[in-house]
Order: sequence, then structure tokens, then C-alpha cells
Amino acid sequence: MRRSRQQTRPAMSARGTGDSATLNRQVLDSLSQSFMQGDFVPGQKLTLRELAGSLGTSMTPIREAISRFSALGVVTVHPKRHIEVEPLTPESYIELVEIRKLLEGYAAAQAATRATGAEIDALAEINKRVLRLARAGKLRRAMRENQRFHFAVYRAARSRALLEGIENLWLRVGPSLNKVLSESFSRDKRSLTEGFENHDVVIRALRARDASSALLAMTADIEVSASYLLTGLRHQLPSPSETAAQIAGRSRAADARRQRRSAERG
Repeated sequence: MRRSRQQTRPAMSARGTGDSATLNRQVLDSLSQSFMQGDFVPGQKLTLRELAGSLGTSMTPIREAISRFSALGVVTVHPKRHIEVEPLTPESYIELVEIRKLLEGYAAAQAATRATGAEIDALAEINKRVLRLARAGKLRRAMRENQRFHFAVYRAARSRALLEGIENLWLRVGPSLNKVLSESFSRDKRSLTEGFENHDVVIRALRARDASSALLAMTADIEVSASYLLTGLRHQLPSPSETAAQIAGRSRAADARRQRRSAERG
């Protein structure tokens, strides 16, 4: 089993305090960050015990967080309680990226009228780190900073409902986004830095308080990453040598996962 990078994280500070609501929130937030930043990869197998051990907590808050992720389609919980990070298909990502452009573009437009000067300055500093790490070939760290940049913009929109909607989308796309883009950009560093340089356009629009330009800049940034991600996802499709039985077996497994999620929601 692939070991999760989560094992380097500190134990939850609410452990042993009796404040279960705080602990549950901390566990959910920590795991959410891991999914959005690509600490887990598509198809990775996890267990409740492994996750609890990596966060230094009991399995109860882990179980609650995984139940939420399962309902969102982020993971599939199998009968013997092992958990699989749900892979994205090109078709499902096309739908998600259109929703991302709507929500994240709108959030950027809102941030143009609501972000403080200090917040915009902080965005510029984050983007400098993104570019520095990308040019040094430290792709995983660059992708983490990329996620920080995006969510700093979205938090500046001052809308909790909007932020939660965007987080749910990133929970779905984060594992594939970070894995595929890191692989793609490792082969073509110029495209990586050009992609991150689009952030400068977003920053300029925010400084100008130009909501329309901020929306267009964020949408364009998403489209750049989407083109690379779709190419990577399509390369992961079954090869011509894969047997019909193998393809059918994968299809049945996907159907079973969808049925389990439907039953859980019911």
C-alpha cells in the first residue's frame, strides 16, 4: 500500500480535550487540504486506521470525514472498509471544469471589489513562491502553493457558500489535478511557468478593481490547466491491448461504486 504523505502531519491539537466538534472539524479540514493539494493520488488505497494513525486521532472523526468525502464522490468505501481515492474520467472532468469556471471566475470577480490591498500583496508573494519553485523543478511544492494562491483569491470574495462550493469541486479534482499536472510539467517546464504566470494577470485585475478582467483571467487560468489535465486523463484510458473482460470488469466496479454512493445518500 502506498504510504500517505499525511504521516508527517502533527497530531490534532484537540485530541483529549473532549471537544469532539473541534476535533471533527480539524480532521475534516486536514484531510480536505490533503485531497485538494494532491497528497493522495487517484486509485490510492487507504484505511481508517492508517488515516487515524497519521493524524494522531481516533477513528471516529476519520470515519465521519470519509463518509462526507464518499457522499461527494471523492472516495469509494469498499465492503471490507478499505477506501479508494476515486479517479476522474475525462467526461466527468469536462463537467467539473465548466462548473469550476463559473464559480471560480465569479469568486475572482467578487474578490476584485472586496480584497484588501494587503490581501492582494499577499497573493503576489504567493505567486512569486509558485514561480520560484516551478523554475527550480520543485513541482509538488509549486502545486501546493498554486492551491494556496487560488484559495486566497476565493477567500477574498467574502462568501462562505461560494468558498464551500469551490472546495467541494477541488476535493474531486485535486488528486488528479496535482498528479497529472506534476507529470506533464516535469516534461515541459516552460509550459508550467507560463501557466503560473497567468496568475499575474489575475493580480493586476484585482489591483485595478476590474471585476470583469478578474473573471476572464481566472477562467483563462483554469482552461490552461484543464487542457493539460484532459490530455493526461485521456492517456490513462484503456489501451487497445486491454481485453473486453478487463474493460467490462472496470465498468462493473465503477457502477458498483455509484450504487453504493446512491445507497449511502438514501
